[in-house]
Amino acid sequence: MFPIPSTLLIKIGAALALCAVMYFMGWNHEHKKLVAYQAEVAAVGKAQEVINQAKAKEHETITTSIANQYEARLSAVHSYYSERVQLNTSSGSVPTVSKPATCPNAATADTVPAGQCAETTLQLTELQNWVRSITNAK
Repeated sequence: MFPIPSTLLIKIGAALALCAVMYFMGWNHEHKKLVAYQAEVAAVGKAQEVINQAKAKEHETITTSIANQYEARLSAVHSYYSERVQLNTSSGSVPTVSKPATCPNAATADTVPAGQCAETTLQLTELQNWVRSITNAK
């Protein structure tokens, strides 16, 4: 075989060492950029968590307010309709309100009481208020 001169081995070793140093410098540079990016993402994430907690608290406040308002209005509806004259089917000493006479051409009577209609309408309006409040809270 051909003997390899020692100067050639030194040159090859120096070239390999230079390549290794350049590779390490490039890796180190990219690693520093990665660490900086990860720190930036962590900071942005923490800031977003604070914003999310504030939004959740605001939405909870709005929801509680709407729920309390709904309960108050629902009790008002119940008290209003409980004071109205209703058909009495019990056998007591107080005379009952008579039912209207039925005839073939008469329209059918509503089977849903007015109080239940008022409750349903109140639920709808309060749900709409809640959606508007949450939407405007952005």
